Amino acid sequence: MKRILTILALSFLTSSLCHAQQEFEAVYSDVSLFWKAFDKLKGAESKQDSVAILEQEYLNKASAGVEQFMQGRIQSASYLQETINQHRSYYTYLRNHTPKLQEILPRLSKHYKRLKKLYPDTDIPKVYFVIGALNSAGTIKTDPIVGVDMFGFYPETPKHELNPWLLSVLRPIEAIDVVVVHEMVHVLQKGYDGLENTLLKKSIGEGAADFLGELVTRSNINKHIHSYGNAHERELWLEFRSQMHGTDLSNWLYNGLKSKDRPGDLGYYIGYKICEAYYKNSENKKQAIKEMLDITDYDAFLAKSGYELKFSQASK
Repeated sequence: MKRILTILALSFLTSSLCHAQQEFEAVYSDVSLFWKAFDKLKGAESKQDSVAILEQEYLNKASAGVEQFMQGRIQSASYLQETINQHRSYYTYLRNHTPKLQEILPRLSKHYKRLKKLYPDTDIPKVYFVIGALNSAGTIKTDPIVGVDMFGFYPETPKHELNPWLLSVLRPIEAIDVVVVHEMVHVLQKGYDGLENTLLKKSIGEGAADFLGELVTRSNINKHIHSYGNAHERELWLEFRSQMHGTDLSNWLYNGLKSKDRPGDLGYYIGYKICEAYYKNSENKKQAIKEMLDITDYDAFLAKSGYELKFSQASK
């Protein structure tokens, strides 16, 4: 009965979102589709059977959002099956909270309206909510895609299957709207694609999504790294500056699973601080937001921000 009620609740959620939300379409259908496949895993007699179930009942039937979330995230039915098998208690617990997604809609609608007020050219047709392989809270391809599996962390969450990185980055589902806005900002970044992927460019791009997301939501998806960043800001900047024109991101971005001696993803922090300085030093805040979303020269943006000036003595 509980399973039936959950599926019915999610079905209602999908239809109600499309009617209630006029600004963009929130696609939640993949969540209920995943749980249907998850239930069928109980009857699988082998790993091969489990992989086939996920392939046939989830990945092959899913929306374009899941298809876009495959590369580097879900990867394959086999990879997803291994992740589920290693974190079965966590996924089982997560299921209790995914119906709460419907409660996020009013807050997300308010965020979207505030984003449009800050940047009137905002136009996001769709946002996809999917369940992935516990390695990404969100990304953009054609549309923003949010990994709901990263939002099942509560005091009662089974933690014995979770590695230190997951313990530091998992959030309760009530925080998912902050990630949605972060990904929306990425969609709006006009000058981001097509340029060389230097550490400076990628960090400012991620930092801008964090900074503007915080302006909209009053929260930050990476606030867990700010306490460390604020305590080590000067040394981080000097290290970052020596590497920022290279394309090796491994010490700064998307390295949460590998970073051992300090938090991962500190490039988000440096990028945020650069954007924060740029915004604070701009008289016209709306124009600053527009410029932040349309960067073509990242060195010029850094220079105009004035961020490096606070470290001028340490740089000599």
